[in-house]
Amino acid sequence: MREPISLDQAEYKSALAASLYETILEKACAECSETLLNHISLACDLNQEIHQALIAVTGNGDTK
Repeated sequence: MREPISLDQAEYKSALAASLYETILEKACAECSETLLNHISLACDLNQEIHQALIAVTGNGDTK
């Protein structure tokens, strides 16, 4: 089993995931059902909440 990552690493990876979700949503809009788009959007929103919480805890990044 992997060792847990640090909060700083988690914040960085959640920022990368946000960029990935944006790319996936752009592509999915043309190719996927509304239900799948809603699920992707929900995952994106959850990741954004986690990212903002990690920024608050670590004091890193921009809190926009």
